[in-house]
Amino acid sequence: MPLNILKAATLAAAAGLAIQTQALCQKPCKTYYQSITVTISKNGTAPSVSPDPACVANGGQMSWHATDGGSWSTDFNDDAHSPFNPGKTHHAGAVGVTRGDRVRKCSTNNPAYNAAAGACVFKYKASHTKNGKTSVIDPQVIIQPGA
Repeated sequence: MPLNILKAATLAAAAGLAIQTQALCQKPCKTYYQSITVTISKNGTAPSVSPDPACVANGGQMSWHATDGGSWSTDFNDDAHSPFNPGKTHHAGAVGVTRGDRVRKCSTNNPAYNAAAGACVFKYKASHTKNGKTSVIDPQVIIQPGA
């Protein structure tokens, strides 16, 4: 391969890596809220959660509700993968009912701490039932680290 083509290919690869690295380094949350309510709904046939991710201040309040359909629920895999105190991995309600809890404190030595996000990241399942059909989506809760 001629040197100028090899040089051009190397520069293009480096530029692509730089763009990819920059995207990975951007923090998903610019603002963390002391209290946040996430809306679970259905947009056409697809379930929707807003905001996603939910950015919660350290020790803040996280709640969910639905404005349409029949019911909603959220489930974290287990206590270790939940931002809440033990035993609070499931939240549910009918439309118009808001439920939630205070999140646990996040620190950089927490197993859920994600250095790229600069925060503790928790994934969960959100279910929305409308007209007898249940849809599931996989949103995130991101907790600001702090004292």
